[in-house]
Amino acid sequence: MTANQTLNGHQVRSERSTRLLVRAAGELVAEGGYQSMTLATVGERAGYSRSLATARFGSKAKLLEALVDEIVTRWDVETVAPVQRGLTGLDALHVLLTGIKNSYIKNPRSLTILYALIFEAAGPVPELRDRFVDFHRSQRSRIATYIRDGIADGSIVTGIDPDRQAAMIVAQLRGVGYLWKLDPESIDSGAVLASFIEQVYYALATDPSAIAAVEAAEAGSVATYVAAEAGNEPTSS
Repeated sequence: MTANQTLNGHQVRSERSTRLLVRAAGELVAEGGYQSMTLATVGERAGYSRSLATARFGSKAKLLEALVDEIVTRWDVETVAPVQRGLTGLDALHVLLTGIKNSYIKNPRSLTILYALIFEAAGPVPELRDRFVDFHRSQRSRIATYIRDGIADGSIVTGIDPDRQAAMIVAQLRGVGYLWKLDPESIDSGAVLASFIEQVYYALATDPSAIAAVEAAEAGSVATYVAAEAGNEPTSS
């Protein structure tokens, strides 16, 4: 066996153990919350030594960062970004909101973990609070950018305050998430979010009839994703 083959084998094992550690962290967060999760229990849950998570991540804050990135970044890269290329600001926003809506059916495990972290972030855990302050600021900024782009390209009506509208949208998303996390049987999150997305689109659109085109693009993307993922459920998001 060559040195390169040995190195590649080591890299594969390292990447696999990292994925399993992140998955284990998510399971422990979903079961008992961030504060009760320790690096030692993450290593044990993943099937490794109690010290591996510490050696791999160094701190709970770094493991938290990896967990959130696994949920959010992978979802974004695989589900949202490919469909948004070339779209107007309004349609890019519609794709993002529809992807979030679809996650309640396609990725409930990831959402369970994410919302467990989001709501615990309101408590006295500085690294958790700071991470999700940044997370929500980034999300509001992204949505505001779509709205500004839409005003510039003519797909969104003028006179809209992008930052205020973005804050309203994020607040609505978190409200649905809270009800779903607290009492999932009491709310049809997909139906509620579908109605909300439609309201947003028609409130912002200069040409509401154009919604048909982006819905067709989204349907094609979902079909492609489902075909690619058949029999291979992603770790998260």
